[in-house]
This record gives sequence, C-alpha cells and structure tokens, in this order.
Amino acid sequence: MVTQRPHPIIAYTEVTGAHAPRRIDLTAIKALDATDSAELPTVFARSRNELTLAVSARTEPTPFVWRNAEYDEVHFVQEGEFDYVTDWGTLTAKPGDFVFLPRAASYRVVPTTTSALRVIIETPEAIALNPQAVPGMINPARSVSRPDATRTSDASGETTLLIRAADGITRFTMPEDPLALTAIVSGQAPVWKVNLAEVQPVTYLPLGGPPSHFAETPTKDLLLYTMSARPGGRPPQHHNADYDELVFYFRGPGPYGGLTEPGLGFWIPKAVAHWGPSEDVEGGYLAWLLESGGTIRLTPEGLAASELMETSYFHPLRSGGSPEQAGPQSHLS
Repeated sequence: MVTQRPHPIIAYTEVTGAHAPRRIDLTAIKALDATDSAELPTVFARSRNELTLAVSARTEPTPFVWRNAEYDEVHFVQEGEFDYVTDWGTLTAKPGDFVFLPRAASYRVVPTTTSALRVIIETPEAIALNPQAVPGMINPARSVSRPDATRTSDASGETTLLIRAADGITRFTMPEDPLALTAIVSGQAPVWKVNLAEVQPVTYLPLGGPPSHFAETPTKDLLLYTMSARPGGRPPQHHNADYDELVFYFRGPGPYGGLTEPGLGFWIPKAVAHWGPSEDVEGGYLAWLLESGGTIRLTPEGLAASELMETSYFHPLRSGGSPEQAGPQSHLS
C-alpha cells in the first residue's frame, strides 16, 4: 500500500526504550578472542528466535576444533584472511567472503594476517542459497568455492574438540586431530563460500525497487541480501512489518548515507519507519543486509559499541531529529 501524508514519518527528536534504531561500530566491540585465543567470539546481538550475531577479532589459530551441534553458521570476513581447516579440507577466506558452515561441521580457524575482523551468524535453521537467486545473482560455477581436499590438517597428537549445543559447550580430549583427511570418497563438501562482490544487486529501472535475498532459512526467519550500490531511485519511506533489518558497510569508495567507514552498520527494528539513502552512488560501495524475523536485541557489548540513530541517512541521532522535515511525502507500509 502506498499513501501520502503531510509530514515525514521518519522524524523523531528522542527515543527511550530498547526497540530503537542504532548505529553499530563493529571495530569498537571488545572481542575477547583478540587477546586470548582460547576465547569464543563476542555476541553483540540476539533474536527471540535464537539467532545470534558475534564479532571475532582473532589473529591466532583456534587452539581447539569447533563443532556446532544445533546451529548453522555464516561467517562474514570484514578484515583479514583465514584458512578454515575443515572435515573436507581447507577453505581460504578473504575480505568480503561469506563462509557457510552447516551444523555438525568440524573446523579450526587459522588467521594468516596480522589484523582480523569477522561477523559470525548462528541460526537454529539450515541456511541455503535462495534457488531463485542463483541463476542471476550468483554464478555457482564461478563464484561458489568449497574446501580443497588436498590441503588437510597438518596437526597431530592430542586435540581438544568443543561441541556446542543449546545448553552450552562440551569439551572432548581426543588422541588425534579429527580434521585429518585422506580423501573425499563421494559427495560434495557442505562447506562453501561466496564473496559479496560476486553477488549481483537486483534493480528495477527506472525507479528501482526492493533488493532480493541470496540466502535463506526454510521458514525465511533469516534472509541475507547484498545492499551494494545499484541504479534506481531512492527507496520510499516505509516500515518493515515482518523483519528487523541489520545492514553492514563493507567498503567504499562511495558512502551509503552516513556509513563511510568499513565496519559500520545499523539496526532498525521492525515497525520503525525509515527512509534509506540513495543507493545509486558515484564510485559505488559494498554492503550487506540481514533480515531477522525474530526481534533483535543488542547485548551489553553491542550497546556499548553503538549509538542512537536517525533513520534517513543513518547518522547519529542529534537534537532536532532527521534531516528531512518539510513537505508531503509518499510512504510505503
């Protein structure tokens, strides 16, 4: 439904309460594994449907093998390079890569650079490429990579295995490394990656239109999109009745509204009106969007690295509200 109203629906001068849009600086989250390799990633947001988002700044190899018994994982590499040593060989991940790790996959993360930053998503549902998106948005033969089975684990001797379940972590001590591999006899490795730059934005010229997601869970509680630069008009003012939206700016050179520094992002809860800035930006930029059907709340660590935000250009909220204050506007709801 499209309506016209006498005033912008996005303007507010202050907000009190938990259901409020915030800018998030991923680089400001105090990731515990940055200084202690035995620590796990630091959770900065959770949904009521058990989706979690965490940050890792690990620069030393994990001193254990990790296996998630109940959650699929997506790792987005913001900064640094990593070898994911898995049950099926080694997958090298670079900035802009989404790495997909299904439940029960075992892996060890080995950073190969001196700086590192990743966003780690966990979901109780299985994650898959959106079948409708694959032909046009992603070229599977060119853009989807899987582990190299000839690059197996070179560790030996006693190994710690951590298995995560919904009620916590169980630690196993094993006499040998469970990641050691001789050969893949049949089948295809379920671990894979795709780079954000390889996901093609969808647009509807001349006016533009909503983005299309490239990965999803069966109930569509989690949807992943590219929010990178594309031609078309500025989106209408609207609110999302079904999903919380989290957008993360990967890199420029162009800005996405008030997001100009790599690692900046924002969270807009469902039912909160917003007006995205133009995506037709000179020089272009790369960004991605996560939609969560379960309402999101930031953890104390996330709140400490965030600030209240206006919902037009995604600048910090200042007295006086959003920049657009005048004239009737069209709204989509």
